[in-house]
Amino acid sequence: MTDDVNQYRAALQECSPDHPHHLDEAIELQRAVLALHPPGHYLRRFSLNALGLSLQDRFEQQGILSDLDEAVELHRVALGLHPPDDPNRSWWLNDLATSLRERFKQQGVLSDLDEAIELQRAAQAFCPPDHPLHSILITNIGLTLRDRYQQRGILSDLDEAIELHRAGLILRPPGHSYRSSSLSHLATSLVDRFEQRGALSDLDEAIELHRAALVLRGPGHKDRSSSLNNLAISLRDRFKQQGTQSDLDESIELHRAALVLRPPGHFNRPTSLNNLAISLHDRFRQRGISSDLDEVIELHRTSLALRSPNHPDRPLALNNLATSLRIRFEQRGVSSDLDEAIELHQAALILCPPGHYDRSSSLNNLAVSLHDRFEQRGVQSDLDEAIDLH
Repeated sequence: MTDDVNQYRAALQECSPDHPHHLDEAIELQRAVLALHPPGHYLRRFSLNALGLSLQDRFEQQGILSDLDEAVELHRVALGLHPPDDPNRSWWLNDLATSLRERFKQQGVLSDLDEAIELQRAAQAFCPPDHPLHSILITNIGLTLRDRYQQRGILSDLDEAIELHRAGLILRPPGHSYRSSSLSHLATSLVDRFEQRGALSDLDEAIELHRAALVLRGPGHKDRSSSLNNLAISLRDRFKQQGTQSDLDESIELHRAALVLRPPGHFNRPTSLNNLAISLHDRFRQRGISSDLDEVIELHRTSLALRSPNHPDRPLALNNLATSLRIRFEQRGVSSDLDEAIELHQAALILCPPGHYDRSSSLNNLAVSLHDRFEQRGVQSDLDEAIDLH
């Protein structure tokens, strides 16, 4: 049996987790190893945990929820077999917490999130300041508390998340490989608090932190587009508060840079198209530059083309394009813009049945556009429909 185990381990070392086929093979081999470690075997907990980690890796690659569910259960069983007083118990607690947080993000079950926080706190109790997991746990607890704040709106969760991210940043001084992540996490939580309490000092600090993260994520860094986007959004938020045109102009340029890094086929390209369109629309409202509005329309049109008929954001994309066309009609009086806006609002309304959170705004948008067309052409049916929609 020992020879079989060693053969399996040697084979596992040759399986690259970066290749889906290799990961599938690794999982099958780990299942075989687990079968060689029946209940009561001293290595069973290690095999359970290793299989759980690989299943979670495959979930992250392929999105198979059953893999994530199985990973949670394997980590839970492995933790139950782990000695309560083992100083390495923190790693096992963190593995289960990580799987539960990921499952919460997929399924939205709050009990998973609550359990993840308790497990992370328990893991922290095993970690003195010099423990290699110490800074990771501080960051993870901060992220999970922010998740819970976003679900329940408990400000004490957000305040604690901010303090933890501040502590985590201190543990990742200049030169640390994860410093940019800590800067970004703290900035994002400060933006959340600004949105709740309106303290401009939080927003100003968030902008400086996002700038510092961007400097550390130079050309070629995998997270550069995210940093560009985050800084751009925060600058637009400050423009909305203070009206400083340079903030808006910089926001637009940053969104353009992020869009370049999200070419056709990138999963975040629709988001970048929409964000750039929003900032350009703000500048159009401030300065009235027609070319900004034309670009807004083209960006929304491109974004809509990337939203499939059953995509949850398709109604928003339809309404965004329709609203921009209606504004251009108001500016230039081109009837075809208004006709297209009405068709788009009608398509959006179909996707927002009774009970949909956007139905009331879709009804209102269509009614306003129909009323505009009645005022231009005097067709009574447009006015009747607008009245019925209201």
